[in-house]
Amino acid sequence: MTNKSRARRGETGIRSIAILKKTLVLAVIFFGVSATSFAQNSANTSVTINATVIQGLTLAVSGGPLNFGTIVAGTTPAVISAQSSTVTFTVTGNGGSSVTVTYSGVTLNGPSGATLPFTPSVSGSASSGGQGSSTSVSSGSTITLSGSTGSAGNYYLWLGGSLGSIPSNQTPGSYSGTFTMSVNY
Repeated sequence: MTNKSRARRGETGIRSIAILKKTLVLAVIFFGVSATSFAQNSANTSVTINATVIQGLTLAVSGGPLNFGTIVAGTTPAVISAQSSTVTFTVTGNGGSSVTVTYSGVTLNGPSGATLPFTPSVSGSASSGGQGSSTSVSSGSTITLSGSTGSAGNYYLWLGGSLGSIPSNQTPGSYSGTFTMSVNY
């Protein structure tokens, strides 16, 4: 073999290697792109989102104050019946909803640090005209507002109560306290 034929053979070999490299690069690009496009996969799903908006609760009072009038020490004042009281709480909210009512007794404060305990009694009805036939509502009880879901509903609560027996040595003077009622869904 002559040097010339060896040189040609070397050039042919170099060209063959260059062609082979180009072919390999193209194959890698082709198969890489092909593999990527064949390997792509996707999935999706959905879920429904729901929400129910209801009317917020309001609580209004009318007809106060609850007044026991003048009491003689050493006597037991009359109990003020919730079924005949002039103090009305009106609960307004989402019709047909259950509402919890909470309240507690009150200490009436008088002169020179003297106190009187007030024990509340509450009755209620879904009808504003139902006071005479209203039923007792104790603290922590659940009531149901009138009406149906999506419309306004009401419930009426009347406040009465008792001061119990007034001791004969009770400090004379004016006594006052604040009764608080709360409602929540």
